[in-house]
Amino acid sequence: MRYDDLCDVNDPILSVITPSLNHAPFLRETIETIAAQTFRRFEHIVADGGSTDGTVEILKEYPHLRWISEKDRSVLDAYQKALSRVRGKYVIQCCVSDGFLSRAWFQRSVDLLDADPSLSLVWALPQYMTEQGELQGVSYSDYLVDAPPKREDFLPFWWANKLPFPEGNYCVRSNILRKHFPTEASRAHFQVHCHLGFMYHFMVQGYLSRFIPEVVNFGRTHSDQRGTRLWNIERPAQFEYFKEVDRHRRGVLGGDIAQVFRDGASNPIKTAGALDLKRMRRVYWQTRVFRSPLFRNSPFEIKRRVLRRLGALWRQRD
Repeated sequence: MRYDDLCDVNDPILSVITPSLNHAPFLRETIETIAAQTFRRFEHIVADGGSTDGTVEILKEYPHLRWISEKDRSVLDAYQKALSRVRGKYVIQCCVSDGFLSRAWFQRSVDLLDADPSLSLVWALPQYMTEQGELQGVSYSDYLVDAPPKREDFLPFWWANKLPFPEGNYCVRSNILRKHFPTEASRAHFQVHCHLGFMYHFMVQGYLSRFIPEVVNFGRTHSDQRGTRLWNIERPAQFEYFKEVDRHRRGVLGGDIAQVFRDGASNPIKTAGALDLKRMRRVYWQTRVFRSPLFRNSPFEIKRRVLRRLGALWRQRD
């Protein structure tokens, strides 16, 4: 299918990057939910790792795409190849098999970041989708009625629950993503779980985000999804991320780390003082007590996580 107006975009404001490897059955839907956005000044970059399942033939059907298909060393290598081709001021990531429910999300993201130079990232909520295309539960659905804290207060909230931004919808300034996305020189666990690595550096550097209480994208669960296939590799990396977050919290609240907050150009806005640290402690403990996973997650989410863990344990037995 041709999207002629997207073919004519030579100066994109937004770049969408998609890593790809042998997920051809889901590729068209991903491409077309992106192409259906009301905002049109964007480019879509696909970094394919040398798929052999018909992916390349599908990519050739869409002349507006900027794509490569070659062997890569890892998903991190694929992301770095995509980032090197980004021309937009902002970046959204969308893996093959995922897509967007809100056609206005790109426009909404660009408008919010354009309007507030102190913001570096905006995010919303994803909804689970089965392999057959049936929508299911909304991740962190309680945030629709009880939103996370804003701006500087999101840092102690993050310390408490270590929540990663949903990688399928957050929109971030490209200069910040390039600066803080892991590379092959990063610590090993951040190379394995590169989105957690970016989240960690984004937060400890004091950048500000804004949550939008909307459900804007879907994340499809399927038999070959990376999180399930590489559970035994990614789970230990996730635990290392948890340890890093806790070390940062102790360093800031203990006075060993001066927490600086920054705007979207990486300029310092403020350094946390005594009153800020007192408020951070309060927000941290309020989050630990009143937003524990037991209260925060829907029954669907709790069931999904339990089944995922049991499945991983069963595979280990084999």
